Amino acid sequence: MNNKLIFSGLKWASIQLVIDSVVKFSIRIILAKLLSPEEFGLIGMSIIFIGLAQSISELGMGAALIQKKDSVPIEKYYSTTFWTSIFIGIIIYSIFSFIVAPLASKFYNEPVLITVIAVMCICLLLKPFTLISIVILTRELNFKKISKISNFSTIVSGVISLLLAYLGFGVWALILNFLIPMVVAIPLYYLVTKWKPKIEWKKEYFLDIFSFGLFSTGNSLLRTLSFNIDNMMIGKMLGATNLGSYTLAYSLTDQLRMFVSSVTNSVMYPVFGKLQDDNSKLKNYFLTIVKFNSILIFPIMSILILYADDIILNIFGEIWKDAIIPLKILSLAIAINMTVNSFDTLIRGKGKPQLEMKIMIFVTIIILIPSLFFGIKYFDLIGAAGAILFSRIVLVITVVSILKKEIDLKLLELVKSLSSSLLAILVGTTLYCFILFYLKLNKIFIAAPVFIFAYVFVIYFLEKKNIKKIVSGLK
Repeated sequence: MNNKLIFSGLKWASIQLVIDSVVKFSIRIILAKLLSPEEFGLIGMSIIFIGLAQSISELGMGAALIQKKDSVPIEKYYSTTFWTSIFIGIIIYSIFSFIVAPLASKFYNEPVLITVIAVMCICLLLKPFTLISIVILTRELNFKKISKISNFSTIVSGVISLLLAYLGFGVWALILNFLIPMVVAIPLYYLVTKWKPKIEWKKEYFLDIFSFGLFSTGNSLLRTLSFNIDNMMIGKMLGATNLGSYTLAYSLTDQLRMFVSSVTNSVMYPVFGKLQDDNSKLKNYFLTIVKFNSILIFPIMSILILYADDIILNIFGEIWKDAIIPLKILSLAIAINMTVNSFDTLIRGKGKPQLEMKIMIFVTIIILIPSLFFGIKYFDLIGAAGAILFSRIVLVITVVSILKKEIDLKLLELVKSLSSSLLAILVGTTLYCFILFYLKLNKIFIAAPVFIFAYVFVIYFLEKKNIKKIVSGLK
């Protein structure tokens, strides 16, 4: 495996992450000032159904193609995959638009959801037109082109959605912010890859990728359910306005997890697939991902915990105050989740999607759903956030025990990979508390810079060699 290709992939995927994060966070701030929690709540109610529809429509075929070894002549599968995804997309669009949308509207007692879900489901008809191009570029680890297309699409979408929100289009600004990136990306991907489908469909090719994709689809459905069932239950039990506040807190934390996951998973999935028989290398790559995920995510989550009040009240406004405590709890949950964040990519890369499915069934159905019901019923939004935190703790314990069998991962090795970021957080937090509570100096202009400087200094001191290695690899 060419380390230069991996470093290049990580570099461009990281550039995409930074630009996407800045643009989307900025857009969300402005939209939160222009729109109401109820309008955000309507999108929160819809998103689980859109996620489930997207998971079903692809049938895991993209993941199946990326996972194939280099020795397999992969191009012969492309046209069959494309036409299958078109056909399935039309079927799933019809089901969710004309059957699921009215049922969801009745479930939440929100008539507007019929139209909202139907329009958002247009993504099912658009996605097949970028599927094969993304597979081609991902297998080549050509994330430079993917990054440029994604960033451009995000910026165009953001500008249009802000204009619509300013002109009073309300929830439609959020809906089009979801759809426009796909519309913009389609011609760009074609220009980059020049791939065109042939008028052919081979049953044997379909069955080959479907056998893997079936489990991948099941896992995708369970992940979607796991990361969205809280929205469904909060929307049903507490209403759109409360869901809007929760959605803001969740998006500020989980959005970053999703971005980082997309960076590491998109780059490392084909790598894991090529190294699926070498457990030693798989473990080393996995621990490296954990180390640098924690270095990036831990300080951000710590800042969200320490400054949740300031961020919500000063940036988003008083109407979003119910998001403050959930934001703190969810920040801790995301930090814990990141300690095993790439486990699903590793397991799929080893060609064991059924094992991933078993993990997701246990964590989602046995742990998360009962915890959410109890938490929401007795503690409202705080209880929902607490249930997410509890489920993430159980997930980490479960994954560590399974990876011990799969790649001989030892708990001490995992803790060691986290040690630098944990020590840096401890030093930074100690200085923060000393400045704030003992010296009683300014929280934002003194304590925050000291926390950040202390964290960066400790990380550089402990990880100097690794940082230099990465920098040299990115050049």
